[in-house]
Amino acid sequence: MILPLPYLAAVVILIAVVFAWWLSRRVPVSHAPVSLMVTRIGFPANLRLDNAESALALLELRDEIVIPFPRAILVIDFPLTHAAHVGITAALPQGFTRGELVRIICEEYGHVYAAEEGTAMNSEVSVEARGARRERNRTDGAYGIWGHELDDLVLSSARWVKQSNGDVRVELHVEARPVPPPPALPPSA
Repeated sequence: MILPLPYLAAVVILIAVVFAWWLSRRVPVSHAPVSLMVTRIGFPANLRLDNAESALALLELRDEIVIPFPRAILVIDFPLTHAAHVGITAALPQGFTRGELVRIICEEYGHVYAAEEGTAMNSEVSVEARGARRERNRTDGAYGIWGHELDDLVLSSARWVKQSNGDVRVELHVEARPVPPPPALPPSA
């Protein structure tokens, strides 16, 4: 008995679908995980890291989600001899807002400088004792901070990338811009 053409076509399609399903179960179709593209987050000029409240006051769009992941590793490497890798968690499950990220960065820089002070065997030379030389001496604490005080540091940008192992890494672009001294008062007459 010969089946009419529409029935024969339906049977062939059914056999093709079953074969495709069977083949898809046997052949791996996913690729090895790859890193996502790096994403840069810009910040306003002169966003100093020594005071979180002052830094937050400079921000526009502070409630915008800038890192869409709830956990990340913050890398603090300037001006440190030994970089700090700090695990951070967002308050929202959607990820980190611009304001939250700036607050965390300011707080973690403060913790790094405090840890350095607590673990260093050689002490930091005071600003007054340095004379004309403004740079901070290198200390031998946990991070080996050199060259700059916390109030000299300005956050220009951050960038994040989701790595192939699933970790989200946040790297910072921090510059040193010493706080200018207050203007000299004119002599009284």
